[in-house]
Amino acid sequence: MRAIAAMAEEHITANKKQSGKALVALAARSSLGKVLCGGDLPEAFAARFETDKAGVDFAVDFYRTLWVEPIEAAGMKMYTAKGNHDFTIKHDAKTDAGFTYSGVEARKIVMGSKGCAEAVTNAADPEACYYYFDNPSAKMRYIVVDTTDSITDKRQFWAVVSGMHDAQLLWLAEHAFATIPAGWNVVVAHHIPVWGVVGNAGETKLYAPFRQLMEAYQNRGSWTCAGRTFDFSTAQGRIFLDITGHHHAERQTYHNGIIYVTEPCDAAYGDYIIGSKPWCGELPRKAGGTVNEQTFDAVQLDPARDLVYFTRVGGGQDRIIHAKPLKVAAGGTLKLEARMLSGPLTWGCYDADRVTYSPNPKNRYVSLVSYHDDVAAIAPDGTLTAKKPGEAMVLAMDAKLDKEIFPVVVV
Repeated sequence: MRAIAAMAEEHITANKKQSGKALVALAARSSLGKVLCGGDLPEAFAARFETDKAGVDFAVDFYRTLWVEPIEAAGMKMYTAKGNHDFTIKHDAKTDAGFTYSGVEARKIVMGSKGCAEAVTNAADPEACYYYFDNPSAKMRYIVVDTTDSITDKRQFWAVVSGMHDAQLLWLAEHAFATIPAGWNVVVAHHIPVWGVVGNAGETKLYAPFRQLMEAYQNRGSWTCAGRTFDFSTAQGRIFLDITGHHHAERQTYHNGIIYVTEPCDAAYGDYIIGSKPWCGELPRKAGGTVNEQTFDAVQLDPARDLVYFTRVGGGQDRIIHAKPLKVAAGGTLKLEARMLSGPLTWGCYDADRVTYSPNPKNRYVSLVSYHDDVAAIAPDGTLTAKKPGEAMVLAMDAKLDKEIFPVVVV
């Protein structure tokens, strides 16, 4: 079993900058060897800085000195996925002024850690912030994807554009996925989710080519991009987990053979409470400089038992996710048991492919999320009733609000 740390959304001006220290302390007490950072290092606005560029540089400097360097000194490797705020900033909410680094400069920042420098990347792309690295002893590959791989010169502020070019997609297909050795498991990490429930409908559409690439690999199909077709019918690896950030929320779902998980925000924002409800109980209000500000997970990967353990550091609770779905026929029932938890349990169930977003009157950046249970329903004793074909997620929650989570496929 291998342990990594997954963190996202540092937004360093809204952060007391303690999670690097926490990771170093955790490494001394565990088998933690890798840190995956989901991006978004700078804050959105730079008005309090002398120049807009200084707002970006402030985050970059502190990320290097308080995260990357101490983590590497502790013997761990640091890996970063570029976010939609990396590395761009707007002066304030009312003006069109701001600063954005070029794609080449952004690559220097993202790929500047020792871990990234040793990874396999696209040498032909001077802006490539996508790469992979292997752990042969664990038979594990980590693929880090750039979901904002272009910069526009049409505006100065927030000029990083969401999306993925064909050059990245083709490189990932040919070099990252097609070369996965037989019997290996894969963790895919990126900033913006590519599927609804953990993301939104716009992201589901925008990132369809990449999601379809992963699904083709996972289900031994074929995938075509820019006139090239990749046949994965003889592939022998498995995508074990897809992990992202961006929405400052804790969510998870399953679709077409892939587990999707989002991580909450490692900064003193309150939006993770709204974005994670109702499947997290009462999450603590974040306060800068307290244990509840720093919010990331120590992730233990156990492919042999098809389990992923998320142990929370900071605000929130632990999650155990089963990587292999349960199957049940429509109209049938299935009694579930949460063997990893103890005591009285609260059960929940929601459709894995559909949520409804509605405006939030208190925060225009954080939508309210409503879940559905059209595919299956769960009784208080853990008995699942399958309603119609589709995919669902079932959660058991104990008195401490820790969760054991099961993907379910209704056939």
